[in-house]
Amino acid sequence: MGSESATSKIYKLSWVAYIRLFVMSGVQILIGMVLSGIFERQWIIGVAVGLAIVWFVYQVTYTRSIKIYTDEAGVWIYQGVFPWQKGIFGVKWRDVDGALYTPGFISWLCRSYAIHVGHRYTKGSEMAVRHVRHGNQFVEHVNAEHQERVKEVPTAPPENNLMGG
Repeated sequence: MGSESATSKIYKLSWVAYIRLFVMSGVQILIGMVLSGIFERQWIIGVAVGLAIVWFVYQVTYTRSIKIYTDEAGVWIYQGVFPWQKGIFGVKWRDVDGALYTPGFISWLCRSYAIHVGHRYTKGSEMAVRHVRHGNQFVEHVNAEHQERVKEVPTAPPENNLMGG
């Protein structure tokens, strides 16, 4: 097993992850326009547009910060914009149950997959990320790396049967 293969590529989110951001910004502006008409206050639309722009810029920056990768210790997700937000979480190799991606026509067409990395013991520690660019390749990489690491772990000798049978 080579350590270079474990850290050779960092995966990011696909362009598909940004579609929701555009739609939500449009909805915010539309709500501002409706409220502006209802209350007959033109400044409401300005506030709505300003908030939509600030929200959009933050969300794009946050989405761009998400990186999924593997190293010698396990499978990890790095994310965050502000110093108090930044962090890494993941699953150590010894606790990985396996990785899956959700196939489908749209996923295949956009090369954007929802991935899931299972934890052997705790469902709350599992990783799930939507819209990973080439997520199918990431899952193949994680499963191959996990299989290599499972081969390296020495198996315990069978226990003696103390019941005499």
